[in-house]
Amino acid sequence: MTQDLARTNAAAPAAPEDADYARAHPLTMFGLDALIAGSARLRPERAALADHCEEGRAALAFAELDFAIGAFVARLREFDIEPGARILLCCPPRAQTLIAITAIIAAGFEPVLAPLGLPQSALIAAANASRAEALMAPVRFAKLDFEQALLGVAAQCPSIRLLGALSPEPIDGAVDFSLQGLRARPRTLPAGALISESWTPGDRAMIGTTDASGAPVFLAQGALLAAGLDLVRKTRRGGAAPIVSLVSPGSFGGLIAGPLAALLSSATLHFLAPFRADAFLRLLDEIGPARLVAPMAILPDLARSGLLDDGALLSCAVLSQPNDAPRAVIPEASCPIIEIAGAGASLRISSYADKEDKARVA
Repeated sequence: MTQDLARTNAAAPAAPEDADYARAHPLTMFGLDALIAGSARLRPERAALADHCEEGRAALAFAELDFAIGAFVARLREFDIEPGARILLCCPPRAQTLIAITAIIAAGFEPVLAPLGLPQSALIAAANASRAEALMAPVRFAKLDFEQALLGVAAQCPSIRLLGALSPEPIDGAVDFSLQGLRARPRTLPAGALISESWTPGDRAMIGTTDASGAPVFLAQGALLAAGLDLVRKTRRGGAAPIVSLVSPGSFGGLIAGPLAALLSSATLHFLAPFRADAFLRLLDEIGPARLVAPMAILPDLARSGLLDDGALLSCAVLSQPNDAPRAVIPEASCPIIEIAGAGASLRISSYADKEDKARVA
């Protein structure tokens, strides 16, 4: 069954197997910030997410994640930005991205997500189209330097009044919003304090994302949470097994399949970037059977390696693009594979192949 995110989530629940059930679920009334704050109250010491990169592993418990979000919110509120303003966020596959998205929402602003590799011209178009008042991005990531590109975008977008650095390297005129900088700030909020006692569903900020040209599309958090619940339902065999994400939360698909699915299923989220086959296999050995979030392009390699049918992966959510290669041949006994296709409000979640068109391996 497919799900179109452009549809509303106001339908009455039918059978639990129906996508309408996900859209009517009470959790869709909450925001991303409330989900994390609630987790910090209920299970502060539980592992929330971990980064696996060339420098090693860095893990965050829910209490630490909640503190970092609170410190980010406090830092944001030091600047003269009115509630409802939009912040363009270049999203690496790191814990810092989830911290930034959640803090922007909790502070009363709207995040506009962009993949980290989006060209400078597209970032300029996105900033101008959304009238973004702030631009946030890592200065360096995986040995790539974005300093000049970020300064160029800020210089050509008159609406941008704040430049934020998500990595600790200094950049001229930028404010430090890195995890290291946030940890150095005084602890002012108890765990879970970001939940408002007087919120209404209408107060929940929209979340935007950009296409390859920089055109922004916005969706309600309730619609994204409903899609996350639908994805969790399709991969319920995995239970609360950890999720390994090879993609950035800088798209609706990456946000739904990674952070939202992890929060909704009480799973630890592991970001692995940049991708290295040896590190990937070591991680799977370390954490046991896991659910994978990956680009469609990696599916043939997973099939050839046997990872789809040897129990290492309990499910695989693959993000596809219009120019992807033809569908890969997958084993008959493969784990559930869910395809997240399209872009923006036309994003669709469906089984990779049904019994009629599923390719078989002899």
